[in-house]
Amino acid sequence: MLKIITFALFLLFALISAADIDYILALKSPVTEQTYKDAKADVESAGGKVAYEFRAAFKAVLVSLPSEHVSTLSSKPYVEFMEEDKSVHIA
Repeated sequence: MLKIITFALFLLFALISAADIDYILALKSPVTEQTYKDAKADVESAGGKVAYEFRAAFKAVLVSLPSEHVSTLSSKPYVEFMEEDKSVHIA
């Protein structure tokens, strides 16, 4: 029984740690159509996906990505910063 519980906990931890996390990837100016294409291609090659493209005042993409690829993507020349997407609450 202990082996089954240990195995179940191991699987649960593996699933939780492998889950993708949402990040905001802000783009450096000047931002062109090619910048968005490059960002999307790099995110997808890292096993992630682009959920939304911000194209108005704020130039960025919302990506879902395994956390182990964040440092690789954040070092790309077109990236201003990369930050985990979180809810903000005002009291």
